[in-house]
Amino acid sequence: MRRAQDALFSATETALATLRPGMRACDLHRILTEDLRARGATPGGGRLGHGLGITLTEWPSLTPLDTTVLREGMVLTLEPGVDIAPGRILVHEENIVLRADGPELLSRRAPAELPEIPA
Repeated sequence: MRRAQDALFSATETALATLRPGMRACDLHRILTEDLRARGATPGGGRLGHGLGITLTEWPSLTPLDTTVLREGMVLTLEPGVDIAPGRILVHEENIVLRADGPELLSRRAPAELPEIPA
């Protein structure tokens, strides 16, 4: 779980550092996927983020096939997921608005270290 958490946090940090208007949804998917794989994680859960709006999960979808150009003012999720066991995934989600100079978090960032609940 800690390795998965580290990979997810890193991928999200990389996306936050590199995302800019004009990139495509598939470019952001690639950035997240490459960072997860570089940390030894297997991306899971299908799309790795999506638009937020009236219906909550909307276009665009962060998949390899979505060539939607990401524009300033779009509200999106960064939602990388990794396989942790057969049929099980761990997912992070950060909600952002894309500004001219990059993403702005809409809430406080999740902690880098996975909280542990004592048994």
